Amino acid sequence: MAYNADQIHRLAQDVGHTCGMDITCTKDCQVLSDQLRTFDSRYPVSVSTLRRFFGLVENQGKFSKTTLNTLARFCGHMSFEGWARQEKSSAPPVRPAPPPRATVHDPAQAKSDEAMKDEMRRFLKDHADPDHFRLNATQFNAFKDSWFELYRRGTFNMELWGEFKKLPHIHRFVVEQFTPLDFMSSFGHHMMEEYLAIAETKEQKLFGRGVIASGMVARGKPWAQIVPYISTIDDLSPSLHPLVQARQLGIALLMHSEMDTPQEEKERVRQLCLRGLRDDIEIWPQWSHQNCYFAFNLADWATLAKDLELVRACSENIERFRSTQDLYSRDERIDAVVDMRMLWNRMVLGDFASAKRYFHALKWSTFHTMETRALNIWYQAARAYFVPEESELAVAEFYHAGMLTGYKGFVKRISMDLMGPIYAGLA
Repeated sequence: MAYNADQIHRLAQDVGHTCGMDITCTKDCQVLSDQLRTFDSRYPVSVSTLRRFFGLVENQGKFSKTTLNTLARFCGHMSFEGWARQEKSSAPPVRPAPPPRATVHDPAQAKSDEAMKDEMRRFLKDHADPDHFRLNATQFNAFKDSWFELYRRGTFNMELWGEFKKLPHIHRFVVEQFTPLDFMSSFGHHMMEEYLAIAETKEQKLFGRGVIASGMVARGKPWAQIVPYISTIDDLSPSLHPLVQARQLGIALLMHSEMDTPQEEKERVRQLCLRGLRDDIEIWPQWSHQNCYFAFNLADWATLAKDLELVRACSENIERFRSTQDLYSRDERIDAVVDMRMLWNRMVLGDFASAKRYFHALKWSTFHTMETRALNIWYQAARAYFVPEESELAVAEFYHAGMLTGYKGFVKRISMDLMGPIYAGLA
């Protein structure tokens, strides 16, 4: 399709709007190039091409159809031609935020959106009976890949989600297994409120309230709004999932570290956390120790609260877990999140040599879970410290990740409360 200079100028404006900044220098092009690679690793756009596209250097040639399609898709259109048709119709496009990094070997990448939605509908039909809802590993992994891919592409379909909500057992299954941790500033909050409305058990209610509360903390909401979602944990229960209890306790721990609350209540929460970390094997049944659930979900809250005793206990729990873990059952995505937790544990404890080893072991470009974008805030903050020559770019990525997620609460706490003292120590 032919294009003119005015179209290129307007598309450039759309791209800038989507990525959240004016592209005015080479460093901006480096940030944008990385975001385009994050958006879809199959179609990268080089910094030199972006410099020509945004008029930072003289453009002596034409832009390829691949480049124009990539930039138009980044703005929420199917192709450059689709973008051009929208311009003529003057209808405002839907601009999804650039989704997180994809796993390179994700088989769902090869499928069209419609093909995946058809698979979802077949899944609903095949598993409509709650009395016979049983998935084997192959079925679960295939469904997981498709669900992740819908999130990654930014093509989450509310009409299709309406079909899922008609079956409460499927509704609960999806929210529990694929919690929208990256999207709590958009559809995720509403999704969790819907889940909470149909929650039947104590565990489900604790889970729903905990995820909503964590999203509100991430977004920087005041504690007065968050407190109604924090449930008091009187004692650690072997009948409730350790993940659910760890999240509630972790948020309470952070609240007590930031508010003027009774010291005895703060200490009670701390002691429950320490007991869960030190006695988890005795408290919870064997199945719950598959992925170090309690420490896995408490570590980031302990880090944000800067509670060194709990951070150290989280590290010891994770190390003990890994020393007995079956290598054949390890999940590289969970491993990456655990490594991220350990990286920050070490930084908070002042062991920067160990933290650096964890950082360089992370294979971030192929990392993808339901909280990739939120974790990218943590990753880029660490990158700014451990890769000084890339610090300016990492800081730009850090704030961009915060903008994509809407998690300004995490951005403030990580940049000021955690990284501030670390950088002050270098001065």
